[in-house]
Amino acid sequence: MSRKSRIWYPGATYHVISRGNRKGEIFLEPADYVDFLEYLASVKRDYPFTLHAICLMTNHFHMEIGTQDVDLSVIMRKLLSPYAANFNHKYHLTGHVFENRYTAELIEDERYFLEVSRYIHLNPFRARIVQNPSEYEYSSIRCYQNAEDPFKRESGPDSYADGLIRELADPERVLKCFHSPGQYSEFMKEAMRRDDEKV
Repeated sequence: MSRKSRIWYPGATYHVISRGNRKGEIFLEPADYVDFLEYLASVKRDYPFTLHAICLMTNHFHMEIGTQDVDLSVIMRKLLSPYAANFNHKYHLTGHVFENRYTAELIEDERYFLEVSRYIHLNPFRARIVQNPSEYEYSSIRCYQNAEDPFKRESGPDSYADGLIRELADPERVLKCFHSPGQYSEFMKEAMRRDDEKV
């Protein structure tokens, strides 16, 4: 049975998720996150797109991507194939690094667009890796903040990976829906409070 074709049109926006094969880790050390981000930056230069949000977890990643003139499938193939080949070579492995097919949910509603952004940025918090989403290094959350933002990370220097994410991510479309970055933080905190109430 053939796979169902994904809907694509110029300007389409997606919530993209890709997981490690058999739930295996796709990032084993900090350098792997940097490698992935550098591949992503290279693809973005050759096949421009808008990266609204990103979060790299140990065995999967989330991206909110707005395409321009190139089908998402081209972008993902140019990203995942070389990263997987490099990962296998680096760690002397064979076989699939990622699950057979990434997930790409088409986003056609502005409210859902904001929910996806929040969901992506809350991943490390919900996985109990950090208490404050801003503490997680491999997320675009800090691109949404300014010096006055009460949700901003208070300590620690920005890393090379953080710098790459700042160059890649574009928070403009999301932030246009709020009066200030602080309001986006409140939008995040609202979901965090709901999570706490469920515990």
